[in-house]
Amino acid sequence: MRLSKFNLCSIGIILTFGIFLSAKANGGIVKFSLSDKSHQNLAQTIPPPPPSALPITEKEGPPISSESGLDQIALATHLQQIKARLYGTYWCPHCHSQQELFGKEAFTVINYIECDPRGKDAQPDLCKAAKIKAYPSWEIRGKYYTGTQSLEKLAILSGYKGPRNFQPQVPSP
Repeated sequence: MRLSKFNLCSIGIILTFGIFLSAKANGGIVKFSLSDKSHQNLAQTIPPPPPSALPITEKEGPPISSESGLDQIALATHLQQIKARLYGTYWCPHCHSQQELFGKEAFTVINYIECDPRGKDAQPDLCKAAKIKAYPSWEIRGKYYTGTQSLEKLAILSGYKGPRNFQPQVPSP
């Protein structure tokens, strides 16, 4: 009987030592989870804030390469007039996809709120006040919509009555 207790203790010590070594190899961070309930539906969840010891620099995402059609510009103007907001971050690929749907000309009209304090013209306090949990998030007429939205859906949600020939535009050279 003593032999089996000794073996179980030895296994426990070896496993604990292995976890310790693994944590050291991964920068001292160990995360345990009994379930994985994370989902992403064309939205990027919020990462931990940057360490405050690092200097804050204004970063920008990739440039928008698509051209805007007249209907994209008209929808963007409507969204601006009803004070719709798009919350996002410079590093979020889904936010960039949303920008590409509008094109570079139309997106300049959108009321875009940069949520990452490291981003250009960042307004993280507005994002915190709006309780934004994922990017991109749209605020339209007091309701929130998470994830990349089609231009047709944005037109419906916002009550846009103008032309809806939202054709994908060819990226500029």
